[in-house]
Amino acid sequence: MKETKIDKLRKELIELRKERDKIIFEKGMAANENKDLRENSAYDYWFEKEMQITSRINHIISMIEEGSKNKKKITGFYSKKNKTQKVDLDRPKWL
Repeated sequence: MKETKIDKLRKELIELRKERDKIIFEKGMAANENKDLRENSAYDYWFEKEMQITSRINHIISMIEEGSKNKKKITGFYSKKNKTQKVDLDRPKWL
């Protein structure tokens, strides 16, 4: 069976979510090492990486929604109607 573009995007989405979990863990470890986050360059690095991955995930979700025939909504990190509303991701307490 031939793999469609949407299937490829879904696989990439799964991989990005796994990568994002690892980044969140590393960010938490950096926060735990140096409690003063104002002067923690490692934390800043992992925070930026997390934002990049989250942006890519949201972009892929929108591409899948555009490409799907039935326009079924996919749950992402932010809802389409209100982008400021966050979805609970069961993050560790330091994040």
